Amino acid sequence: MRNNKYLAIYKEWTDKIKSGEIKAGEALPCEHDLAETYDTSRETIRKALNLLSQNGFIQKIRGKGSIVID
Repeated sequence: MRNNKYLAIYKEWTDKIKSGEIKAGEALPCEHDLAETYDTSRETIRKALNLLSQNGFIQKIRGKGSIVID
């Protein structure tokens, strides 16, 4: 289960974006805060964020964080 934790986080965030709970233009919490929230490493968070980015849900902007895109 441990190595699938990033997939569970990815699914939770895709659900939040698809449902409109988080709208386009909104920023996700920073990696550090997400790691604390999910009690996991920042590397696991990065994997989930990279998957969100690859699948067109967010755009990672250096210095601004991860922003939900349309």
